[in-house]
Amino acid sequence: MKFVVVFLALALLAIPACFPDFGPGTFTERSRTYSPDSTKFLLNYAYEQGAWDGGRSYFIAILKSTDSVKSNADKFKFFSYDVDDVYWQGSDTVIVAEKFTEFISRGKSQFKDSIIPMNGVIVKVVHKDPIDTSYERKVFYRETSPSQKYDLIVYRYVKPGNGYYFLNISVIHKHDSIPKYGNFYVSRFDFDCFNDIRWMKGDTLDIKVSRSCFYSFEDYLVKNRRDTGIRYKVQVNDTIRGNITY
Repeated sequence: MKFVVVFLALALLAIPACFPDFGPGTFTERSRTYSPDSTKFLLNYAYEQGAWDGGRSYFIAILKSTDSVKSNADKFKFFSYDVDDVYWQGSDTVIVAEKFTEFISRGKSQFKDSIIPMNGVIVKVVHKDPIDTSYERKVFYRETSPSQKYDLIVYRYVKPGNGYYFLNISVIHKHDSIPKYGNFYVSRFDFDCFNDIRWMKGDTLDIKVSRSCFYSFEDYLVKNRRDTGIRYKVQVNDTIRGNITY
């Protein structure tokens, strides 16, 4: 899975006034997708600001054909990292498929509403499960806790020709079935965060993570998980590639 550095703060799709203005930076248009009647378009663009990874952020804006791009893109935008797909449904409706792994990890939608007016267009937020019968679940690591009460499972869904196998980590009672998605962790932003995870004494999870997500580790865990009694120790280790396998 390709490493992608992203901003950890999530932008919510909301009314234009909720979006902050950017300071000086470099605007780069990437693509446009016009509505069927060509009166509006989806603008895919990048904004570069700062030194860290160039401070790059990627956005999608909904604009009218008569709008000034640089003046209006910042008013009607959302992070492209927050969605799996965006497309026109007719000329007055945009379908936004919220990033499903983010939806599963958070346990709720990050968007305030499922139907949102934006720049004369109706935005409909939907959730599409990307894992269908064409995928096969592949378990890369399984270990029983020292007390024999829990199983730790590291797995992905794979199929030929698909290079995006997002990571799932679950902690279940021994002999319980594996949940479809990780109940402890589901990778987000195409970035695993974890480099290794295994049991240590006292039914504690020994976790190695990348430095870039160490200080925000809690944000990466599934929010509505049931294993709140499971303890864990987190360490930074960017060199080990333990049981987290591609």
